[in-house]
Amino acid sequence: MKILREKSLSTKILILYEIYTNHYSKLAPIAEKIGVTQQAISDYMKKMIQQDLVQKIDKEYKPTIKGTYLMQNELIQLKNSIDERIKNMTLVKDCVALAKTRIEHQEPVGLFMEDGWLVAYANKKSSSIGIAKKAANAGEYVTVGDLEGIIDHAVGKLYFYELPAPFNIQKNNVNVRSFQRLLQSSNIDKIGILDVVAKSMCQKIGIKPDFEFDATHAAIDSAHRGLNAALIGYKEKIRESIKLVEEINEKHNEKINYDLFSVK
Repeated sequence: MKILREKSLSTKILILYEIYTNHYSKLAPIAEKIGVTQQAISDYMKKMIQQDLVQKIDKEYKPTIKGTYLMQNELIQLKNSIDERIKNMTLVKDCVALAKTRIEHQEPVGLFMEDGWLVAYANKKSSSIGIAKKAANAGEYVTVGDLEGIIDHAVGKLYFYELPAPFNIQKNNVNVRSFQRLLQSSNIDKIGILDVVAKSMCQKIGIKPDFEFDATHAAIDSAHRGLNAALIGYKEKIRESIKLVEEINEKHNEKINYDLFSVK
């Protein structure tokens, strides 16, 4: 869409729409309405008059026939483009959340992310709100409709712990207590293992992993839910996991940050 790519064209359309729908004899109110300087409006008007897009009738700025056609054509194209893109989107109109308080049918609720889960509180202010479609006690699920806003939560962080390769006999001894302290020094919510080496290490330090299979995808999902996750494995597995995170980061606006630690 040209109107979205070119600032000068979008500004022209805004000017044409304003003088088409309102009465303006001076430039300052137009500049204030569309959020540009008066000097910018003056420059635009001079060019648009020269291009036969704007004229003055009874001391008021009005679009010419050419200007009106340009405005209508661009707005119709914009509307059609937006409609087409909306058809291809999955719009979230309702959701299911865990009730944290007693919630009555048709009661307003506030939605939050807690421990990686979507939760709902009766009559609590939130960046995302809705209306309960059913009654629910605390601990039960509740369906919520008429959603407004976006849930305010930060993307979690990933911590990669690279263990010595099992094939290098001379360098595969790890200071277990040092590794325990390293894990404890990070704010980790979930732990995943990538291989048998990591499984063995977790058994040595008495940790039961949260993710044992497809751990990278589970950790990425946890991060998108606002949790910090650790992934443990030897070099090859860690590198494969980091590559997947970077590929997913390229496709998402909210990037997952990560740290890499070499365990010795």
